[in-house]
Amino acid sequence: MTPDTCPGWNQVIKDSDVHKAINHSELNLRGAYPSVAPLVRLRHIARQLKLFKPRVNRSDQAGNLLTRYRGRGMNFEEVRNYQPGDDVRAIDWRVTARTGKTHTKLYQEERERPVVILLDLRSPMFFGSQNAFKSVAACSIASALSWAGLQHGDRIGALLFTDNDVETVRPRRSHHAVLAAIHGMVDAASSLVSPIPSHGSQSLATLLEEARRIARPGSALFLISDCHDLDEHCEQALYLLTRHADLQVLRLTDPLELQLPDQSLTISDGQQRTFLGKSNKGMRNTFARHQQRVREQTAQMCRRLRLPLVDFDSTQPVIPTLLNTYGDRQPSPTRRAL
Repeated sequence: MTPDTCPGWNQVIKDSDVHKAINHSELNLRGAYPSVAPLVRLRHIARQLKLFKPRVNRSDQAGNLLTRYRGRGMNFEEVRNYQPGDDVRAIDWRVTARTGKTHTKLYQEERERPVVILLDLRSPMFFGSQNAFKSVAACSIASALSWAGLQHGDRIGALLFTDNDVETVRPRRSHHAVLAAIHGMVDAASSLVSPIPSHGSQSLATLLEEARRIARPGSALFLISDCHDLDEHCEQALYLLTRHADLQVLRLTDPLELQLPDQSLTISDGQQRTFLGKSNKGMRNTFARHQQRVREQTAQMCRRLRLPLVDFDSTQPVIPTLLNTYGDRQPSPTRRAL
């Protein structure tokens, strides 16, 4: 992967160099399929996104994120009583002489946080009633978060999840890693032809198991999916994953999936067709109650596991929600405080 193979790359670099202002509406992807160039242009909003606050980290690589690892880092943390195993080079001899007890200095080190995007591009994501399909909106979110992580000096990786495969982009601190992820997600999304898989589909639990395999301790994971099967079958995998990594769930929903319109509809799965009359109010209410119950069960599971859950409406531009959620780090109506 080179910049020459990515359409629009040279123009993005040029515009970035002169800090050209881009209207957010120009970055809104629409339609049924994504393309590479608009996803590359999402690099323009990277500086406005902060994926996480400085906090305790469990990674062992040097970087820009402050952690509570003890060692010979850049910033002095505290002095405490010497404990067996402490580095003797860190002994504070002045405090030791003054108190008569051995004390050691502790330091706060800077460490990086690898960012891994878990992107669901299975057949159910190939759906949309307005603006963009869920798969297109998901690619936009994934690209924006990838550029933001790279902008802040983190290693960027991705797991691209399709009906029958999981494509891995190993975390690297490189534009090439983001470009590889973008090309991979465009290829995967462009291969979708129906919201109903022709030969079945692997479950979301499989993606979570794969994430456990590649995510190093301290990684920041962003699961981007419609979460239609993020249920009790995933809870154990989620629990094990969050024991050594920080996970956020970004849920994409089309309003048509929540409430059927009050009009006559012809419904088909590609093989069979049925008619839903305007007067069939009972079925519409049953459908809405079922969808609400499924969504609330997912939200309850996230609360139990203390997982942040961010909701996106795929019929609306994703950038305002991204900026509202990750731009100023203030609580917002679209973000659930867990």
